[in-house]
Amino acid sequence: MANMYDATKVDQHMIDIDEDTFMENIKVRYSLTIPFLNRREGLSVGIILMNPSKADTNISDGTVNKLINFFYDYQIDNLLIKDITICNVLPVYASNTKSAITKIRDLYAANVLDRVQKVNEDKVSEVMKNKNLMVLGWGKPEVKTIPNLYYYKEVLRIVNLLSKTHEDSLYVFDIMKAISTFTEHGDPRHAGRSASLSGLKKINVLDLFGIKNI
Repeated sequence: MANMYDATKVDQHMIDIDEDTFMENIKVRYSLTIPFLNRREGLSVGIILMNPSKADTNISDGTVNKLINFFYDYQIDNLLIKDITICNVLPVYASNTKSAITKIRDLYAANVLDRVQKVNEDKVSEVMKNKNLMVLGWGKPEVKTIPNLYYYKEVLRIVNLLSKTHEDSLYVFDIMKAISTFTEHGDPRHAGRSASLSGLKKINVLDLFGIKNI
């Protein structure tokens, strides 16, 4: 059964999605904005994940529902969150990283991969510029799926962008029972999978590069 949006929290009629289709069967999602029900005032949050799974205007997925539940109740300085916008390092719809790399290679073979990723960068820049805070949660692909050099090339696109627009408003998820803020590889921890979100932790760009211990 498909994951549904919680009608008591989400104003589903006002969900905004920016997506496209390539080669008839490869869908990309540049952004997904989810407004909370009856909240015109409050903070607007941007979130950067790894890649879209299933969520669109009609159905949600496990990770998106987890984010909805977390941010619906979250407050900063007694201010509630009015909406969240989810973008991704890789905009290709895929339920797992093995499927993602197959689609990425197909886009490359069709000579459109660079264009897709450049459009993704431009879309992130545009949709995230007015967000009150940015939360990073892209994690790291599974072993023997998306090659590290390719993945981190795209991560750096996002990091370089956010270092100019949100240097003082970067956060990562505080994961319950995690032994460190970042993964053993230095990545912001992913919000999905089995992660239990307990809060947010403010960081800066130098933290992402491992310049100082936190």
